[in-house]
Amino acid sequence: MNIETKWLEDFLSLARTQSFSRSAEERHMTQPAFSRRIKALEQALGCELVDRAQVPVRLTAEGQLFQITSRNLVSQLQDCRAHLLSLRQKDAKVLDFAVSHTLSLSFFPRFIESLEDKISDIRCRQLVANVDDNVQALKNGICDFLLAFEDPSLDPTTFERLELATEELIPVCRADEEGNPRFNLDAGSEPQPYLGYPRQIYLGRCVDKILRNSSRSANLKLTFESPLADSLKVMAVQGAGIAWVPSFAVEEEIKAGFLTVCGSAVWRLPLKICLYRCNRETSSQAQALWAGLTAQLPTPRIGGH
Repeated sequence: MNIETKWLEDFLSLARTQSFSRSAEERHMTQPAFSRRIKALEQALGCELVDRAQVPVRLTAEGQLFQITSRNLVSQLQDCRAHLLSLRQKDAKVLDFAVSHTLSLSFFPRFIESLEDKISDIRCRQLVANVDDNVQALKNGICDFLLAFEDPSLDPTTFERLELATEELIPVCRADEEGNPRFNLDAGSEPQPYLGYPRQIYLGRCVDKILRNSSRSANLKLTFESPLADSLKVMAVQGAGIAWVPSFAVEEEIKAGFLTVCGSAVWRLPLKICLYRCNRETSSQAQALWAGLTAQLPTPRIGGH
């Protein structure tokens, strides 16, 4: 599959403007040329992303899902490029955070906002990648900190940690007009559509643990799989099935009535969110932030598990 970055930027522009002509103008090209690039993207993906029969144009269900993916890809490429360029500058007043995908969109912005009094004169940079790459970045000194869900596999003799918060992994699905869940883990034995993670990633292992240890059995039929919690969330909003998503990632959708929790407490699992650093000499800014957080947290957990 050969997809050009500029096609993703074209598609995001169209999703925003809902107009081929306005997006063509925004992207500095003729409308026919812009339309050809959107069509090329659809052909590369093998599906229609835009419903051209409506005015203004609307994204198809596949287009809504791909909008999240393309936004993440473009953002990560921009962040990575800025990060690589900034490494040359050796700016001392910069803190680099490697962040997992799930935490990058919802938790990380709030976390940075909470640090305003501690880093008012310091610039923060975010590197978003999978957990293995983020751990390697921390080991190699590319970043100062790793923000991730608790990972017992990280050697406490190499990595120190602070527990920042405990959230929950909760089952959610589309709500009907009365606000009730369309699917219910606690009722009935009919197969229910399930939106899952690959088993090899952290959240996939967490869902497996919930299903394995629950006092009840669930009749689930896997209909969609993605490593991204936000992709599963979008599919759940569309009514495609049940998804287990971190509670902080669905607060707005639950408040708005698009999603609702569809199972009792036996289907939930605590998620510890931790900040990690390597046991090595770091910048004075990184040391000051770590010390400030250690003093601020009510019962900080540092080091061993």
